[in-house]
Amino acid sequence: MGKTVAVLGAGTAGTALAQVLAANGAVIHLWNIEADVVDEINERRRNSKYFPDLELHPRIQAKYDLAEALAGAWLVLFTVPTHAMRSLAQQIAPFLRPEQALLSVAKGLEEKSCLRMSQVLAQTLPASLHGRIAAMGGPVIALELVQGTPTAVVVGVPDIALAQAIRQAMENDHFKVEITTDICGVELGATLKNIYAIILGMCDGIGYRTNTKSFLGSVAMAEMARLNDALGGQRQTIYSLAGLGDLLTTGFSPHSRNRTFGEKLIGEEWRPYLDTHTVEGVPACRAVHELALEHNIEAPLLDVLYRVLFQGQEPAATLSGFLAGFCFKC
Repeated sequence: MGKTVAVLGAGTAGTALAQVLAANGAVIHLWNIEADVVDEINERRRNSKYFPDLELHPRIQAKYDLAEALAGAWLVLFTVPTHAMRSLAQQIAPFLRPEQALLSVAKGLEEKSCLRMSQVLAQTLPASLHGRIAAMGGPVIALELVQGTPTAVVVGVPDIALAQAIRQAMENDHFKVEITTDICGVELGATLKNIYAIILGMCDGIGYRTNTKSFLGSVAMAEMARLNDALGGQRQTIYSLAGLGDLLTTGFSPHSRNRTFGEKLIGEEWRPYLDTHTVEGVPACRAVHELALEHNIEAPLLDVLYRVLFQGQEPAATLSGFLAGFCFKC
């Protein structure tokens, strides 16, 4: 198996994972749609848009052409936002080979179809590749990862041998990879935690502190478990790195986009933030709310965020009202 890895998307996640894989010995083809980003990476060893102080590994080669990016790669990482996944998959389909492995790092659902990213890839790519599709979840703040902070993720893939190959390529002293066959649970956990991290960020904006955030985090986990069970994930996965671990990081870290957006929801600064940052919890809220109604799943905390984002309810009053009226069931 070759050592070339294609990373599609040079944002925070793609750049950070490219740095890790390159340090592990892989040659990285880091594709990006922006020519100026590609030129800066190749000429200056910098991606100043996302990591201005990070010197990129010499084994990272930025590519603007998709065919060049995929050439010789045994593993292909998809690190683009969820709304771009289907279009990108359609573009690369002619260049893929049956022996390549495909790893989705995107954390969300396709908004109109409510499909998980592995399902989008399976719909779009040749049948010969369907058994080669994997998904990654878990608590990763990209800035901490490139600084060498001990980090762990979970990779879901039906084929354990393929999962072990992915683990071998990615693991090192500070980056650990758990593997599971429950790709559905991994993707659901990675999606759901973004929604509830926005709500935990709303707590920060209101001024609620650790007591309230931990209270709502526990309520969020109960809802995540109900949604996960109804939508096909395994219960143990939602309480693993993919669900609980990721919710802790995304809901409490100052570097989390979803948490930060929730904090800004309380003031007047949230619309400009959406214009400049990918906040996957926003489209995920709409999609998961639709699935909850379709499957008759009780998710009142999810409904709080839905009413704020899509029905125009006042954020602080809506969340405060939920807390005031909350009652534990006997």
